[in-house]
Amino acid sequence: MSGLVGKYAACAATYLTLLTLDATAASCRRFPKETQSAIKAHVAALQRYEREASDRLKGLDSRPFEFLRGEAKKIVAIIGEPKALADEEDLQRCRNATRPIRKLCTEAALMFLEILENHAIDSKLKHDAPRYAAAIAECEKLMDLKPLKSAFRGTE
Repeated sequence: MSGLVGKYAACAATYLTLLTLDATAASCRRFPKETQSAIKAHVAALQRYEREASDRLKGLDSRPFEFLRGEAKKIVAIIGEPKALADEEDLQRCRNATRPIRKLCTEAALMFLEILENHAIDSKLKHDAPRYAAAIAECEKLMDLKPLKSAFRGTE
């Protein structure tokens, strides 16, 4: 009887190990879609604020840069949530390489936040438009969003 219990215990341990491995592999496989569904709406909101800020430069929007900066800060905090970034970094263990989607989008969002902070101080301050345009375009591509034309990217 004890041999039978031992066999069941060994079988259960084997199944548990296989299920755990499968769950880990699944997170590696599903990572891009899961990240996209988690932050796509926030990246789209960032685009809306960029559009407003670009309009503000042209005198078409009345919201001050300080307000837009505050809203962008909230979005940066969501996209760049430390635990999610750490989880993303942990995916280096995956057999197939994964792109650091959240990290790339966080870096682009931080660049935009810095631009807004500079414009809140002085709207004549310059920024590296091609660098920002490349970073945010990569994020938009990963989110399946249409690239925005904006004065901050030098495309408008």
